[in-house]
Amino acid sequence: MKHTFCYILFILTSLQFFVLSAQNKELDDDVTVGLHRVEQGETLYRISRNFFLTEKDIMEVNIGLTAENLKAGQLIKIPITTRNKDKFASESSNSVTEVQNETFVVHKHPKQKLQKSTKLNIALMLPLNYEEIDKLTFTKFNIDEKKRQRYKCFEYINFYEGARIALDVLEKEGYNIECFVYDVGENDTEKMREALSSSEMKDMDLIVPLVFKNPFAIAADFAKANKIPIVNPMSSDIGILQNNYTFKIQPSAAAEVETVVRYIRSKHSDDNIIIIHDNRASIKPSVDYYEQLLSKSTMMWTIMDYNKYANKLTSKISTTKNNVVISLVASDGKSEAETFAKRLLSVLSSKKGAKITLFGDYSWCEFNSLDFELLEKFDFHFTLSYLNDYSNANFVNFVKLFRKHFKTEPDKFYAALGYDIITYFVHSLIENGVDFMETPNISNQNSMINPYYFERPDETRGYQNKRTVVYKIDDYKIKSVGR
Repeated sequence: MKHTFCYILFILTSLQFFVLSAQNKELDDDVTVGLHRVEQGETLYRISRNFFLTEKDIMEVNIGLTAENLKAGQLIKIPITTRNKDKFASESSNSVTEVQNETFVVHKHPKQKLQKSTKLNIALMLPLNYEEIDKLTFTKFNIDEKKRQRYKCFEYINFYEGARIALDVLEKEGYNIECFVYDVGENDTEKMREALSSSEMKDMDLIVPLVFKNPFAIAADFAKANKIPIVNPMSSDIGILQNNYTFKIQPSAAAEVETVVRYIRSKHSDDNIIIIHDNRASIKPSVDYYEQLLSKSTMMWTIMDYNKYANKLTSKISTTKNNVVISLVASDGKSEAETFAKRLLSVLSSKKGAKITLFGDYSWCEFNSLDFELLEKFDFHFTLSYLNDYSNANFVNFVKLFRKHFKTEPDKFYAALGYDIITYFVHSLIENGVDFMETPNISNQNSMINPYYFERPDETRGYQNKRTVVYKIDDYKIKSVGR
């Protein structure tokens, strides 16, 4: 009897799979989808059954989604078919409120990439401050860095110069790009609106505004209305991701925490982890996120308020195993940060016989009063989303091109950033074609600073770059050691 029951169950399960597989055939490459918010305890299997689909159906329209990384509260796309149309409407009224049962079309499979010769229009909106040029006197000050910094027309020119080199390289490779440059002040909303009113703006394939919050918000609204991807090179504010056509280059503090935890799990899983902070509001989200991630691990860890318990730090440091000390102490300026770094290194030095790996801020490498030998001694690590890396052959080649074009050295950041953004997004637009907004990531990146990896929580929000790099001091040199 038991065997008969199992056989019947097998037949029913197989029949159901057959029905779902048959249903699969109704899903064309262009699929109408709706959004479903994952409830607590829901699995991918349960969701697929609820909407008369297979797990594969759902994963094909949600790039990167797996049964393992499905999370409660997450918005996922659900293919709408004749069988689940009514079901979806009733379900989504409860599970999705902010999208109001909106449906849209996605492509299950990437379309064929575009030809290199496909015309691309790119808008660069930069605070070049042309009006100040008339004030300049071409004398010795032009080679005086301190004096150059007084003139805003020099502040962001390196970004354009880096972008210009990228455009020249891409043109030689056979790409067809027209670049439109607009002089828009950092915080000038009037000039931004004036630039956006230009007749050619609606024909752009990419908009890159190097501006502050208010003018960027205006540009982002325009980009969304006209379905144009827009890149924010500078902001770390995740609020800009509310616009689902936005690409945020600078990783969030949360992304940096994830990078550090991922690194110490792979390199220091048996070590003693100590996180020190100063309980400031700006630091608290990172502290909380460390606690959240570390609580899911088997590592030994402690989080402590340095201002309250600085005298107890040495008691937390082990002499029998390696220690990883992560500093999350904020500062109001260079002087305060430098003072704290010196004090912390002194405290760590007092713990004789202890082996310590220290995570701090990159700025510590530039403090003149800091003993560099101590940074070397404590295996100093830091995270950055960007760094001019002269050990990177691509960056060295970029510097040579920059010298050739402009007879000077690139700055620390803007030049390579301009080059990377133009190079990456042109390649991605061509490689991904009409599916760019769904799958913007590409693997073949020859970046100067750091490869990009974009993720967005759901279809209603934009993409953020989550790629940060762990660097360390090794033999008095800065080396990349993990992501």
